[in-house]
Amino acid sequence: MTQEQTMVPFLHPYQANFIRHQLLQLIGAFYFAGDHRVLAASREGVEDTILSTFPGATPEQRALLQDAKNVRDKDELKVYMSRLEPHVIPFPEITAPEIRKLFPKVKKLVLPDLQSIDRSKLTYLGWRDIATSSLYLVYRNGDKWAGKEFKFVPGPKNRTMICTWCHTTGSGDDVALVTSRVKTKVVDGYKTLGNHLCLDSAVCNSRITSTTEMEAMLASLR
Repeated sequence: MTQEQTMVPFLHPYQANFIRHQLLQLIGAFYFAGDHRVLAASREGVEDTILSTFPGATPEQRALLQDAKNVRDKDELKVYMSRLEPHVIPFPEITAPEIRKLFPKVKKLVLPDLQSIDRSKLTYLGWRDIATSSLYLVYRNGDKWAGKEFKFVPGPKNRTMICTWCHTTGSGDDVALVTSRVKTKVVDGYKTLGNHLCLDSAVCNSRITSTTEMEAMLASLR
């Protein structure tokens, strides 16, 4: 077995998305940069950006990451991303009973199909209950599970909004205002906090390249 095959997984799904995003920009440089010096600078910039995301990478991991700068088109991108797949840390396994415990106040909780989920693509687990206009999110808070229920209001189809987490624009059917009630320091006091998120969590997971905004938003709701 090669060193690459024996490497311990070290990439989170959102980091794999980040690398893909960087390489799509590099492919654009290959298509549109007319000067070889510009192209060389683009390759060097992508390499530095990717490596800076993994300061603790082993020599073997660095070698794999450095190969990213050699991607020139979408076919080579597909091949390179397939090399990264075995090194992605999947979203932890969670059972239906564990999910139900996270939402004790929801009497008839609609659950996602856990068997069909590709955990190697998930930064968080999310699903909708259309009947109650609810968006449920499950994520890891340190070494514990945490869950949050949001209410969503689809916006007009002719208006675009930006998802706070993946920074992708979408119509009111794709990105909507989601809200959640949070206790305040006032006795029996509550306030409602809202933000714009993708309603299709699988799509959002495929685009999210950082957890900074996600962690900040969820921390404000605890």
